[in-house]
Formats: sequence, C-alpha cells, structure tokens
Amino acid sequence: MIHATAMHLLQSLPVWVNGIIVVGGFLLLSTVMGFFVVKIVPAQVREQHNELAGFILAVVGVIYAVLLAFVAIGVWERFALAETRTYEEATNVTIVYRDAGSFSNGASLRAALRDYVREVVDDEWPKMQKGERSVSARLLLESVDRDVRNLKADTPERVNIQARMLEAMDLALQDRDARISEEATGISSVMWAVLIIGAFVTVGFTYLFGFKQNVMQWLMIGALSVLIGLVLFLIVALDFPFRGGLTVGPEAFENAQFVFRLIGV
Repeated sequence: MIHATAMHLLQSLPVWVNGIIVVGGFLLLSTVMGFFVVKIVPAQVREQHNELAGFILAVVGVIYAVLLAFVAIGVWERFALAETRTYEEATNVTIVYRDAGSFSNGASLRAALRDYVREVVDDEWPKMQKGERSVSARLLLESVDRDVRNLKADTPERVNIQARMLEAMDLALQDRDARISEEATGISSVMWAVLIIGAFVTVGFTYLFGFKQNVMQWLMIGALSVLIGLVLFLIVALDFPFRGGLTVGPEAFENAQFVFRLIGV
C-alpha cells in the first residue's frame, strides 16, 4: 500500500520534479549515511583494509550492477511493448475503417470507429494517466466487433474483406487488452526494496575506504550516488508506460483520426 501510494505520488509530478526528488533524495541520504560511517570508523582503520575492501566491493558492485541493469532493461522493454501495442491497435482499427466502405452499412460502422478512437483520445488517455481505464471505450470496440461479425457478405469479394476485418478486429482487441495489462502492473514492492537496499549497501560500502583527502572521497562517492540515482529515476519514470511525465501518448490514435478524415465517411 505504501509502495503504491508513493509511486502514484511520484507519477503525478512533472518528470523534472520527479528526477530531482529521486536523484537528489538518494544523493542526500547516501551523503548522510556516509557522514555517520566516516565518524564511526576512523580513517586510519579504513586505510588499513583498502585492499581487502576493494575485492569485496568488486563483487558487491557487479551483483548490484547486474540487478540494476536487469530491472532497467525489463522496464524499458515493457514501455516499448506498450508503445508498440498502441500503434498496432490503431493500425488495425484503421484497417477495419478502410474496409468498411465495401459494405452497405459501412457508414454506421465507420461512425462507431470514429467514436471509439475519439473516446480513447479524449477520455481513456487522461484516465490512464490516473491509473484508470475507460469502460465505455471497451464497450464501443466490442460493439464494433459484433457489427463486423454481422456484416452481410453476399459476394466472394466481400467474404474475403470481412475475413480481413475480423482478423484486424481480433488483433485490435488483443492489442487493447495487452495495452491495459502493461499499465496495470509495475515493479513489485519486493523488487523495489531490493533495489533501494542494494543501492545503499553499494554506496555505503564505498565509505569504508580510506582516502588521504576527504574531498576526493565525497566527490567520487557523490558521483556514484548520482549515477545510481539516475538509473533509479529512469526505472521510476518508465515503470508505468501511461502515467507520469514520460509516457506513451495517444499519437497513434490521433494519426488514425487524421487517416479517417482523409478516407471520409
């Protein structure tokens, strides 16, 4: 519950504010943690164990780097898949719209498709920004699917056209379901806990090294904290493809509306 509330709050903020909170917050907390580590463990003690600490840090760093890369790539792939599904859905809807002109009741079918696309752009997309979905848009698409199945294909040519329209409708419905599913789930609370704890363990371990000049230690570790914070921010920004400042937009459906106008009624 806490994880969901925090993610909803972050996703509701502009992307640059989100970045400042995640990166700046992690840098601040890691600096405070480092201050206490430096105070507790004297520099002379830390310098004596630099060589051994280096071997252990190499292992810790590799483990966390692999974990961070694995999650970041997974989130990016899900974001790209959501974008692909959106364009494929709009493309299949456009195919049905174009082929509807071959039937006597094609004008009413095209009107229903225009209503669906308008509903997606004007109603569903703002709702998806809030983690909601549009029931009316789904009902409209289901209605179009029923109309396509009930078309009177009285010639071999129309039979082939109807078969192509049915295939496009099936794909559009599948793409819509996949698009909604991609938005419904993000990274689990357990995974976020592992990522955050791992980040502090990795950065905290670097404070166990003894530096001859403290300014160099703070600069190096600060740069490492910023880098890890940036990757965590990227994961937060891409976690939900249709929420926040970095999202998949309705451009595919807006392009479908443009094509509809070119084709006509």
